[in-house]
Amino acid sequence: MELKELATIICLGAGIISLIFINYFQPLAIIPLILGLFAYLFSRWGHLYLPILQGKRNIKDKFKVEMSNSGDAIYKEKGLDYVATIYMKLDVYETMTNKTEQDILEYSSYFERVVSTIKDPIKITTIIHDKDMKSYITQIDNEKIEIENMLAKERKSKKPNPVMIEVLERKKLMWDRRLDSLYKNEIKPRAVEYIIAVSGKGTSSEAAISQAKIKAREIKSNFKGGMNINVDEMRHERLKFCYEWEYLSQEW
Repeated sequence: MELKELATIICLGAGIISLIFINYFQPLAIIPLILGLFAYLFSRWGHLYLPILQGKRNIKDKFKVEMSNSGDAIYKEKGLDYVATIYMKLDVYETMTNKTEQDILEYSSYFERVVSTIKDPIKITTIIHDKDMKSYITQIDNEKIEIENMLAKERKSKKPNPVMIEVLERKKLMWDRRLDSLYKNEIKPRAVEYIIAVSGKGTSSEAAISQAKIKAREIKSNFKGGMNINVDEMRHERLKFCYEWEYLSQEW
């Protein structure tokens, strides 16, 4: 039984008992009303009030989760076991704006193929937000400079790798097209972030975290090998951003 349910029952029980004494002392009639109000407040918003009354104001207290010492996972007790969750961000740089319908279908099929190879249950959350244009253009310029340096270095090497050169040239072309579309398009672009959550279960918090890390490595490998997408783990302050999703943990 949750703490808020227990507090609600106690308030209702005390309110019913106090009704017995109303006949002996009329001013006591206000007590059942106050206890009934508290019962309503605890039943509706007990998850907010009770942590404050206990001196707990962190959202992790609300969902009863703790962060690992390394800051790369959160865990909580679930029955007799522990469940640890790792959150990862997919670094997707591909844009569908400049792709043909056939290219979009192919890219979608790659994504579906990678997801279908993941055996464990996962959550994929999509976050859409407006981009900060100034920092976004600076980021693209930096990406272009880095790719151009890598391209120049590869071409000057004793044994240039034609496959690597082609990949780098395509990436450079992608960023060039992205910049061109940004300058021409008057509509402010929106960013799409993909966050993956995977959980592990164990008899101790260490065992649960270890299981979650094993699954996270497999997911990273699948996306890296299947779509050449980097997977960035959410750590420390970035991981705290995901606390509120924890109550939506996937089914086992």
